[in-house]
Amino acid sequence: MLGSKRFIASKALDELAWLEAREGKITATLIAAASTPKGFEESLIKLRGESEPITDNSYMEYGRRMEPFISLYVKDVYGVMPNEWLIAHELYPEFVATPDGIAWDKPVISEVKTTGTDWGEWKSVPIAYRRQVQWQMYVTGAEQCVFAWLLREDKDGKFQSPWLEPKTLTVDREEKEIEKLLDVAGKLLEKIKEKE
Repeated sequence: MLGSKRFIASKALDELAWLEAREGKITATLIAAASTPKGFEESLIKLRGESEPITDNSYMEYGRRMEPFISLYVKDVYGVMPNEWLIAHELYPEFVATPDGIAWDKPVISEVKTTGTDWGEWKSVPIAYRRQVQWQMYVTGAEQCVFAWLLREDKDGKFQSPWLEPKTLTVDREEKEIEKLLDVAGKLLEKIKEKE
């Protein structure tokens, strides 16, 4: 069970505080990116606070608009409550994650996306997202993630979904993958200390 002290900041209540709480921490998005050689260097720049802000675009806007709907679908079907809280690992406060949903009665989280590709045909989610949810499961102690996505199509210059409801896959916790991510996290922290 997640104790209240592990809930650091809520994006819904204070997005600036949530962003500040993530600074200098190993997040799920950061560790997924850092798992490739190019991504490792880019992640170091982000950890040092030296990266340029990401420019908002129509893809991001569509995701922000649709992700609450996807999260409510996951709540209704799987009983995983929507979440906006940054959560710290029980023993390592520098390891954090904000899963899109948390179940209170079972060790399950959720992650929701909008995409231009139907991943259901692959029977799995892209590796970067698998790494992301493995980190979220490590931080929260979850054993499974409900991964939900809604397809995005351009219709007369505006995004919409051709589906009435999202598609889902479940991703099980993989200790071997988590060990690899912890190795990457250790290397990132070592590099940061070298510059201090």
